[in-house]
Amino acid sequence: MPIQTVNTKTPYRVIGAASMMGAAGAAVFLLLPIIVGSAMDTLDLSEEQAGLLTSSYFAGYLFSCIATLRLVQFISQKRLARASYSLLCLSLLFASLPLNQMAIALFMAAAGAGAGMLFGLAVLIIGQTSAPERNFGILLVAQQLFAAILLFALPQWVVPSWGFTGLLVALSVALGMGLLLLNGIDSTIKVNSNNLSNQAPQQRKTHLFGKLLLGLFALAIHFSALSAVWAFIERMAVDQNLQADQIGAALAFSMLGGVLGGLLVVILGLRIGRIIPIWLSIITFLAIFYGYSIGFGITGFAIITFTFSLSWNYILGYQMAIITALDTTDRYSALIPGAQALGALTGPILAGNIIVSQGYNSVLVIAGFIIITASGLFLYLLRTGKNHA
Repeated sequence: MPIQTVNTKTPYRVIGAASMMGAAGAAVFLLLPIIVGSAMDTLDLSEEQAGLLTSSYFAGYLFSCIATLRLVQFISQKRLARASYSLLCLSLLFASLPLNQMAIALFMAAAGAGAGMLFGLAVLIIGQTSAPERNFGILLVAQQLFAAILLFALPQWVVPSWGFTGLLVALSVALGMGLLLLNGIDSTIKVNSNNLSNQAPQQRKTHLFGKLLLGLFALAIHFSALSAVWAFIERMAVDQNLQADQIGAALAFSMLGGVLGGLLVVILGLRIGRIIPIWLSIITFLAIFYGYSIGFGITGFAIITFTFSLSWNYILGYQMAIITALDTTDRYSALIPGAQALGALTGPILAGNIIVSQGYNSVLVIAGFIIITASGLFLYLLRTGKNHA
């Protein structure tokens, strides 16, 4: 069954609006270290209490991804996007008020719900286009550029003077500007999953649904492996006696790698297929993990981390396209950000426990095996689902 496409009369407006929705949905996640750090300084939180804010945000994020499966059936894309933006921005504003820690955690969970719906809806819209790899690349570029601007501006001009409160207010205002871009989104109900489901035999539908779930599982464990390493690269650099300002500069430089990774997806698309990028990612990630396992200076750390961010964003565009191609109802793709969030939650937690007992190299080795396993699952989906994935 062919995959439905978005309105071809205004493709660039649709893709642009969806990309900004995805950027807004990912912004809090990308800025989470700054948010947590400013919360600890301003509100005098412990690591455990700051962890509650993070967990609350991702709990709301995961819940909203599941809820989006139902909401897209009877709420128009534009209305759902407007409601998601409003929930995200208002929740951040309320979280900036002088409240107790539990109330702030609840508002952060609500912000996560708004962000999850925004990103999930963006994935659904772009997944229905005729060139999903290219358009997912555009989304990734928008996401990285938007986060880079916020990472440069907020810590320098907002946090020093206004702390956690000013950070959330400024972030709410910045994200709220995305409401001005929603004219590119279709105002009608996009998906009727019951009609779509009846177009294919039940056995075929179940077969593809099983593969879609396998793709979501592969994405989740892939994200967990990468998140496990990403969460502790700063500690690895400290272990190599690098200075804090050097590490910060290298991490900022890595954002350019993320932008380049998204641009490569836009430029290459399917010119080299989907199999070659997966094999390239396996080799690259294993080389990156090996690079982190040996001694390195600031130049080596910057190059490795730049390549890490580039490779992560490059292969993500193809992974999301494979999963959305298997979604014959055009709504289960909303679980993609949930799979990413699940990986981002579990990876660092497991890595922290491993590091305490076995050190950083054990995490790098385990992450390498997980990357090979997840990539093998995506290759399997490509081999067995040629008419879809």
